[in-house]
Amino acid sequence: MRLAISGAGAIAERAHIPAFVQTPGVEIVAMQSRTAAKAEAVARNLTASGNAAAPRVYTDFDQMLAREHPDAVGIFTPNRFHCEFTLKAIAAGCHVLVEKPMAPAAADARRMVAAADAAGRILMVAMQRRHAGLEQIVKEALDAGAIGTPHFIRARLSHGGPEQWAPGQSWFYSREQAGGGAMLDLGVHVADLAIWMLGEIDSVIGRVGSVRANIEVEDHGAMVVEFRSGATGVIEASWNSRPGLASFEIYGSEGRVMCGYPRLDIAIQRADGSPAPGYSREEILKRFDPLDFAAPSRALAAAFVAAIRGERAPCPSGADGMRAVEAIEACYRSSRTGSRITLPLE
Repeated sequence: MRLAISGAGAIAERAHIPAFVQTPGVEIVAMQSRTAAKAEAVARNLTASGNAAAPRVYTDFDQMLAREHPDAVGIFTPNRFHCEFTLKAIAAGCHVLVEKPMAPAAADARRMVAAADAAGRILMVAMQRRHAGLEQIVKEALDAGAIGTPHFIRARLSHGGPEQWAPGQSWFYSREQAGGGAMLDLGVHVADLAIWMLGEIDSVIGRVGSVRANIEVEDHGAMVVEFRSGATGVIEASWNSRPGLASFEIYGSEGRVMCGYPRLDIAIQRADGSPAPGYSREEILKRFDPLDFAAPSRALAAAFVAAIRGERAPCPSGADGMRAVEAIEACYRSSRTGSRITLPLE
């Protein structure tokens, strides 16, 4: 599979590109970035890390598509380009893996999904936490009825801010470039996990705000959600947490899940506090390496290739990404108006 990459920032360089280099059958043939020097540096590193040949470097996305005719494109740019570049790539006959959020606005996400469906192309969204070891096991346990019927989830993703992960990438704080702040950056991951585990969201009440000066977007937020199943939940995101926290807890009719308190720990318990059968802490931690932090990105890359080959359904699909964006947009609308927002959005 001939893969072209758009975007040479931290998430591409540290996560997605190494993952694709390690995916059998994939060759990265081109790199595109608005900053030629950055793209050239990343391209040079690719040959040393195992890519078949040095990718050709472009600063213009359209030119890259026209000259390279790739089978697939990874779009890992600032948020404002996600929709535009995805639509262009699909029109050129490419499959697409796009960084989260797939678009800053739900209307654009719907356009992306419709275009991929009409063209018969695979569209996946880089919400790789679905492929993480802990989350995979929790999803399996829920589907198996290990804690009965889930009725509540509390989930949080927070860290000290984009400058810790991607120094110098100030676009995260620009409303024009990013479209939103911590809720769109981090909350979209948590919203996706909540939907994946408990089903579609029926309504949202949200609040967002900022304690930082001189940024155009929120640096923290929370929303109370009601699921179509009747379950409820609280979803939180923040750029003001040191140390960071990635955690969730799920309560069911016959037990609970606690994950990430402290980081990497997990408990899937029956109502009496005993481990759910097959899900003791020791049994869980034998199934994956909790210190292999790159594993979810590798699994996401492999899932994308498998979906293109028709070997499995896309996960997370464009429709999954759209639902997560819609939940965050509902949070923003609720914060502005003080109202409960019903999904799907009109």
